Amino acid sequence: MSNDQHKREDPAATLKRLRKRVLGGSYVVFDSLTADELVAAQDLIFKGEAEIVSSACKPFLVAKLDRVIIA
Repeated sequence: MSNDQHKREDPAATLKRLRKRVLGGSYVVFDSLTADELVAAQDLIFKGEAEIVSSACKPFLVAKLDRVIIA
């Protein structure tokens, strides 16, 4: 493999692309994310925009929903 195949994408572009996928309703399999996407996912999680959920014994990155419990 040459080093050309390991070029890194602009972090802002990666964040924008992943944010669009997650906030658009996609369930992104956490194990399938690249190193750059993991950094972007961490940013989304820390900002409270996304969370990791387990479904069918697999971790997914999904949009975090505001939950209000009415008593």
